[in-house]
Amino acid sequence: MIYMYERADLDEVSLGDEFTTLVIKGKGDSIISRMTDGRVILFNRENPIFTDLKPGTMVHGRVIFVAQNYIIMDPLTPPESGVEAVEMGLRIVMESESWELGIIARALLYLLEKLEERES
Repeated sequence: MIYMYERADLDEVSLGDEFTTLVIKGKGDSIISRMTDGRVILFNRENPIFTDLKPGTMVHGRVIFVAQNYIIMDPLTPPESGVEAVEMGLRIVMESESWELGIIARALLYLLEKLEERES
């Protein structure tokens, strides 16, 4: 299972905690994220930023509800896409249970780093 949670070393969250997470496609047309312990991260649908969230983007938000098997996050900033979101996704895939995907993700991150070095 791949977890989309920025603070992989932290298993517990509390109301008011803020972090950045990667938005992924859920069942059907839904969008979600995941914590390291497997809980689903849902996004507050009443937030005006909700309609801007798309799979593959990163969003910074605040925890507004904590349940045993899910949390609800209120997005605080517009979602970001681009190189940072791609790099975050690759770092997360590197930590997945699939070593094959981890190797590919590590190679892609290496190539991105080399391209960035070349540009500077």
